[in-house]
Amino acid sequence: MEDRNKESFIEESAILFESLGLTRMSGRIIGYLLVMEEEIISFNDLTMALKASKSSISTNLHMLMNANFIMMKTIPGDRKTYYSLKHDVEWTDIMAKELKSLKIFRMLLNKAYTLRENKKDKTSLWTQSAIKFYEWISKEMIILLDKYKSMNNKNQ
Repeated sequence: MEDRNKESFIEESAILFESLGLTRMSGRIIGYLLVMEEEIISFNDLTMALKASKSSISTNLHMLMNANFIMMKTIPGDRKTYYSLKHDVEWTDIMAKELKSLKIFRMLLNKAYTLRENKKDKTSLWTQSAIKFYEWISKEMIILLDKYKSMNNKNQ
């Protein structure tokens, strides 16, 4: 990779993904796919471009496919496996999945709170605060998703 601006962007992506609790390599992969002109890239080319081990690239590709950010492609007659950004991703579906995770976490917090004997100690108060926050944010996200869908439908 020769372009210093692209290399810098890829590292920015790596640091952002790491700050979000993901791996630097997953950020590098996304960053690379965002700035490279090729629509698809082979597994081997990705390992060489990012100077990473096959196992690191493989692990992170699987994670990014599970998160619906990228997809695997094959070309008839070509034995290589290629990867690209998933261009048909529905962003509202990703947020709906996040909402489901928030609900599950909120249910876990509720269960923990009901199991606590002392409802006035710091942990109980912290748990109550978290439950209230996740209830609020879930309601607000539903409203925002509905607004977005409505706006998108009007623009089509």
